[in-house]
Amino acid sequence: MMSIKKLIENFIRYILIIMIISMYIIEPMNASASSGKTLKDLKNELAALKREKAENENKIEMTEDEITAKQNAIIQANKDIANAKNEVDNAKAQIVELDSRIDELDKQTKDLMSYYQILSGDNVYLEFITDSSSMTELIMRADAIEQLSSYNQEKLIELEDLIKQNEQLQVELIEKQEELSQKITEHQAKIKELEGNLDGIYDATESIDDQIGYAEDQIEYYEDIGCKDNDILSVCEGNIGTNSTWLKPLVKAYVSSAYGWRSFNGGSFHDGIDLAGNSEGTPIYSIGNGVVRAIRNAKKTWESTGVKSCGGNIIYIEYNILGKTYTAMYVHVLDINVSVGDKVGPNTIVATVGGGPKTWNWDKKGTCTTGAHLHFQLSEGVNLSVSSNDAHSIEPPGYPNKGVWFYSRTQWFG
Repeated sequence: MMSIKKLIENFIRYILIIMIISMYIIEPMNASASSGKTLKDLKNELAALKREKAENENKIEMTEDEITAKQNAIIQANKDIANAKNEVDNAKAQIVELDSRIDELDKQTKDLMSYYQILSGDNVYLEFITDSSSMTELIMRADAIEQLSSYNQEKLIELEDLIKQNEQLQVELIEKQEELSQKITEHQAKIKELEGNLDGIYDATESIDDQIGYAEDQIEYYEDIGCKDNDILSVCEGNIGTNSTWLKPLVKAYVSSAYGWRSFNGGSFHDGIDLAGNSEGTPIYSIGNGVVRAIRNAKKTWESTGVKSCGGNIIYIEYNILGKTYTAMYVHVLDINVSVGDKVGPNTIVATVGGGPKTWNWDKKGTCTTGAHLHFQLSEGVNLSVSSNDAHSIEPPGYPNKGVWFYSRTQWFG
């Protein structure tokens, strides 16, 4: 009868055998699933990206038109406010002038009324005998005083009505100014919102442009090596090489910014590591055997369009390390020494260090790079865009903590 110890040993053997078999069965299935893309699939992806770009360009045009309309509304509102201010100033000046005329007419009327009261006294005739040649002239004088007094009273009423109209005009103009100022505030808020939307659209469009370029480069590469539309790309291409260890892209450097959350730029997740301590132009090596899948030549784009790219020149290389597929992203590089489809090895110099003044013409200074360094990013699978790489990023293994140097490509930190 088999002992309990023997039973346990056999059980453990069975478990180990099952685990080993499952590794051989499951891994090829995953590899097959990930490598089943055909050239036709890649061309369909390119067509979809171009449709998406066209939709985004239409959104951009519509958004820019709306922004222009809001900006024109603000310009007109500012003109209306300026006109309203001028009308208020004119009304105030007119009120001052009318007040002066009212005071003058009021004084004249009071003088005439006082004089008329004297004429109406008992000695009115005696006082006018010496000055009037006849009774008719005396009566005419008294009547003229009454008429002049009545005219002054009418003018006073008229002037007072004008003052009331001007005061009401001032109230209405001030209300109009407040209304226009409120509209300007609303327009500015809407423009800010639209510009925010536009930034998002432009970011997406830039990413789509990159991906369209990557897809076109890949299609050209696969066609050049003889792949047909229905060929599975991984089969057509053949083995890209495997790696049993991790190497570093620089001979020496220190980690100036680690993988993970950081306070830089108001707080954000850093999907790679920044390797500093080298001058621009320092060689950057491939971390192993792999194939170049995509290149963003930001310098070339800037030279032809004047447009800068956050991250500048970027190289994407696919690797198989310890049986698993990864994409390494080399960012802010100065010189690009490889092309799409190139097979690279651990001693291949794929680029040189950038990120400093020599790249600031096409890489955004301050917001995206502040000095010479390599942003090295690693993701699981094949990810040929910044957003896709960010979504699948992992912390590159074997690197020291922030501020610590390494001095060889094989130096390992646990």
